[in-house]
Amino acid sequence: MLLAVGSGLRGSVLARSNDSNALSDPGFGAAEWMRIPSIGVDSQVTDVGIVDGFYDVPWFDVGHHADSHNPGDLGNCIFNGHVATINAGEVFRRLDELQRGDAVYVYTPAYRLDWVVTDTFPVDQDDNSFLDDTTQPRVTLYTCTGQFNPIERSYAERLVVTAQLVQTGPR
Repeated sequence: MLLAVGSGLRGSVLARSNDSNALSDPGFGAAEWMRIPSIGVDSQVTDVGIVDGFYDVPWFDVGHHADSHNPGDLGNCIFNGHVATINAGEVFRRLDELQRGDAVYVYTPAYRLDWVVTDTFPVDQDDNSFLDDTTQPRVTLYTCTGQFNPIERSYAERLVVTAQLVQTGPR
């Protein structure tokens, strides 16, 4: 079980519990909701998979890659969302405004997991390295950015935001 050590989002670090039950801990569960106060995100989370070779993006919700880890588990927990659309929501429209230290809250059925933004960066649309697994709990958020190509109906880049877990608690 992961426990927060320190105070506040900007200064907490993680420690492993010595509790023998931690080894059989099934984790925190699937993501149900996400809040990012600094950019006004307050959204349901929907599991998404691959459709026609690309990860689906929910129309109005934050999407969680169903084949990535659950929040708080060791590994990369990946979320996507629309930035600008004609017929759908724009849940990650302001993702480019996130800065190091900003809070991201992910809610599971029983827990609230507090994350702090550690990095934001653009990648080429063909660069999927940000989807790679990690050895520590990590949240990765991404959306489209850069030049829009109306013929291909695609953006040239993806904006990626990563965050580390700093605290967990009951919902």
